[in-house]
Amino acid sequence: MARYWGAVALLTALVLTGLVPAQAVAQAAGAAAPGLERFECLASWYGAQFHGRTTSSGEIYDKDGFTAAHRSLPFGTLLRVTSLDTGASVVVRVNDRGPFVAGRDLDLSEGAARILGMVATGTARVSCTVLPAAEAAAFGSPGPLPGAGSLAVGSGNPSPSVAALSVAKATDCHVQVASYRDAKNAQATLERLRMAGLSPELEVAGPYTRVVFPRVPLAELEALSGRLRAMGYRDLLIRRPLGP
Repeated sequence: MARYWGAVALLTALVLTGLVPAQAVAQAAGAAAPGLERFECLASWYGAQFHGRTTSSGEIYDKDGFTAAHRSLPFGTLLRVTSLDTGASVVVRVNDRGPFVAGRDLDLSEGAARILGMVATGTARVSCTVLPAAEAAAFGSPGPLPGAGSLAVGSGNPSPSVAALSVAKATDCHVQVASYRDAKNAQATLERLRMAGLSPELEVAGPYTRVVFPRVPLAELEALSGRLRAMGYRDLLIRRPLGP
């Protein structure tokens, strides 16, 4: 573990001196520290009482966003979090430190907790996977990353003011229903959903064809998620874009 953080610190110093391109640091920090690429833990959530306050990364906390607090993962890390109780999944971005309660390892925003179905229970057992760089790139820039441990997955590091504004403007969500290597399977899912009165689209990402709802208003998200899960599509990936 010490070697990992030492390497990241060295790369940062080299970037500041111009000896290593910033992209190299982003790629290095995109990988989680050894042992944290995939893990299970007890997650909790925090909401209105912290809304509008400054997080450890310098961002303003948005209770309706899809973010999380972790004690050691670098700011900007993207996690696919899946509830072991409901099977629901959401992609969150680490932008805060915590939780500071024994036995808990992840503190989710209220928006993420709502998707996972854990608002009423307060806590839930979850499975977490750090998105690899290639997949994380599809989610855009991770936002402001000031301070120690703030290296990120992504191609850009906007200023805190710009990134905070982008998060505030992100009112729609991207919902991925399924991803297939065989485009025919994706087309079949698309047609089934359209026959049910829904309006999904196909999205090609490398060798995969995804069935998605590219822009779902937050007010309609829970209803759509419930309807899709009732049809058997439980492994939904939901993200909130950082840009308009």
